Amino acid sequence: MTDVVQSIEAPRSQWRDVWDQFRHHKGAMTGLFVLTLIVAFVVIGPLVWRVDGTYIDPDAAKMILGRNKPPSWAHPLGTDQVGRDMLARMMLGGKVSLAVGLVAMLVSIFIGTTVGVLSGYFRRMDGVLMRLTDLFLSLPLLPLLLVLMFLYGERVKGVFGPELGTFLLVVLGIGVTSWMHSARIVRGNVLALKEREFVLAARSIGTPSRRIITRHILPNVVSAVMVAATLGIAGAIITESVLSFLGLGFPPDFPTWGGLLNEGYVNLTTYPSRVIFPGIAISLTVLSVNYIGDGLRDALDPRIRGR
Repeated sequence: MTDVVQSIEAPRSQWRDVWDQFRHHKGAMTGLFVLTLIVAFVVIGPLVWRVDGTYIDPDAAKMILGRNKPPSWAHPLGTDQVGRDMLARMMLGGKVSLAVGLVAMLVSIFIGTTVGVLSGYFRRMDGVLMRLTDLFLSLPLLPLLLVLMFLYGERVKGVFGPELGTFLLVVLGIGVTSWMHSARIVRGNVLALKEREFVLAARSIGTPSRRIITRHILPNVVSAVMVAATLGIAGAIITESVLSFLGLGFPPDFPTWGGLLNEGYVNLTTYPSRVIFPGIAISLTVLSVNYIGDGLRDALDPRIRGR
């Protein structure tokens, strides 16, 4: 009787199998836990620690004792060179850095997926799109971003304002210059999928190419896209941090973790905590996202699922 009951149980969904495989990946679960804490720190933290990270206390800025204070109960992470609370600035900077990483990843994945699908499915477009991909791969990313910020930074800031203009320029710059690897991954998957029986059957009955792509191709490349997306977030956060560290990112009164590093490294030997805290935040975020990407890659691979 038990065998009969078990035989009529509903089949397990694919996503439940993916989750079961993912949660047995210790590195991925640790990364997910750490990333959840970081997101809670930057999103929920300001609701608890109600201190304006951009407020400059005139009295503290004038007095030497009010600047670069070490961690204390009043300022758990100390203050900066003009007396601003570093804990509040870490929360604000983390929110900006994570937003840049997420939005830049979405731009990159959208472009990469579009190019990869078109290149893999339409043979006549493959040569042109892959040569375009090779062209972008040959360009040095950081110098190209520096040139974009130098040429168009002031113009975009004048139109959208310093904060929004810098955000749009950084996000679009990172997204437009980092889609190539996801395009190649998607193209490889599409080349294999379009020769599968279900795609050939759909083509044989006259199904339009647009419908084949949206109904049969894209759902089967989502796993590769998800893995590329997680790794893209980490890359975008590092790139934004480098730009801010070089002084070409957001303005000083709009902090990011890279900007905090730029402000603190001048007094590294005297006040090391000014560099240690944002450096640890960047490292933990990138490391946790990379571990999550590794876990997703293993969980979404049907060849090793269940091991």
